[in-house]
Parts: sequence; C-alpha cells; structure tokens
Amino acid sequence: MPTPRERLESLEARAKQLRSKIQRQEAAEHRRKAAADRKADAHRKIKLGGLVIASGVDSWNEAEIVGALLMISERTSGRPGLLAQLRERGIAHLSSREAERSANNG
Repeated sequence: MPTPRERLESLEARAKQLRSKIQRQEAAEHRRKAAADRKADAHRKIKLGGLVIASGVDSWNEAEIVGALLMISERTSGRPGLLAQLRERGIAHLSSREAERSANNG
C-alpha cells in the first residue's frame, strides 16, 4: 500500500499530466480558430476582388479604385437615401450578371 507521500506524488504527477493535456488542447483550439479566421479573411478578400471585377473597374489601378471608393464613402456619409440607391443599383447589376451567366451556361 502506498504511503501518503507516495499517493500525493502520484496525484501531483497526474495533475501535471492533465494540465499539460489541457494546454495542448487549448493550443490546438487556438490554432483551429486562427486557421478558420485566416480562411474567412481570405474568402472575404476574394469576394471583394470579385466585386471589383464585376463592377468593371478591374483595369483601373489600385489608387484609382481606392480613390473612387473614398469619394463614394464621403458622398454617402449621412445620406442613407444615396446609399440605398447604390445598393439597389448594385443588386440589379449583380442579378443581371448572374442571369447572363446562367443563360450562357445553360
């Protein structure tokens, strides 16, 4: 039969193993979350790039695209009606592109 000291040492060793296991699990979860975040960020950027192409300004240089977006951002600030018009126009354009794409593929 183990002595109280031996039993305590055994329990401390087990606690150390469990703490290590928990740390490994937490690190793995952190890595999974970071990978998911990177994947979501990449998807968002790809989608934004696709919108640049869909709008037909993919031949513009980066400064022109950013300048146009900044100008629109300034002009729509505090003007929800204008933003709604832009949204409607964008939805119509994207729907039209999708319909055209479907017609050409089917």
